[in-house]
Amino acid sequence: MYHVISGQVHLLRHTRQGDEVVIHRAHDDESFAEAALFSPVYHCDAVAGADSELVRIDKIAALERMKTDPDFAIAISARFAGQIQNYRRRLEIVAIRDAKARVFAAVADGMLTGNIKPVAAQIGLTHEAIYRALSSLARAGRLIKTGRGRYRLSE
Repeated sequence: MYHVISGQVHLLRHTRQGDEVVIHRAHDDESFAEAALFSPVYHCDAVAGADSELVRIDKIAALERMKTDPDFAIAISARFAGQIQNYRRRLEIVAIRDAKARVFAAVADGMLTGNIKPVAAQIGLTHEAIYRALSSLARAGRLIKTGRGRYRLSE
């Protein structure tokens, strides 16, 4: 298992036809390959999508600590659960067909904190599409621009 200190890591699987499919993008302060704690082999390749700093978490040490330290076991389980909730919410946002509605949902969830390009990758739009949607939502009075790449919902 790994923890991303900074950067971005893509988890890839390969189809039978040899195509690469990104099944997850781990970002700053997220872990990945958690399933490796309970599996002899992990089923994905991890490739840095940007300059990244990672911490490797030793499987045996983590499992032993989970057995002997209930507070640690609860904390790591809560962290995993929170990440799963965030992944599911991202999937819900990506499933929204209308670009403006998708961008509005991302802003409402606090995903847009200044840099639009990473958010574009997370929600499956080009950064140009996000800029257009943000402009339209601001003109319609649904969002208020508070700074470069920063928006909030209008009251």
